[in-house]
Amino acid sequence: MFRVFLIILVLVIGYDAVVHQGAYTREAWNSITRLTGSAVEGAKELGQRTRDDANTQRN
Repeated sequence: MFRVFLIILVLVIGYDAVVHQGAYTREAWNSITRLTGSAVEGAKELGQRTRDDANTQRN
């Protein structure tokens, strides 16, 4: 099943590259990158707040 998924994915990306010059693939990649960056920044902020809360409780 995974092989079928990979074949379909390669065909879709290849079609996009040939017909649309990769516009849809590039747009999807940028969206995923922004989403990942946003998640990482949120996790960093949460970690910082947790450390700050732990430090204030100790003092």
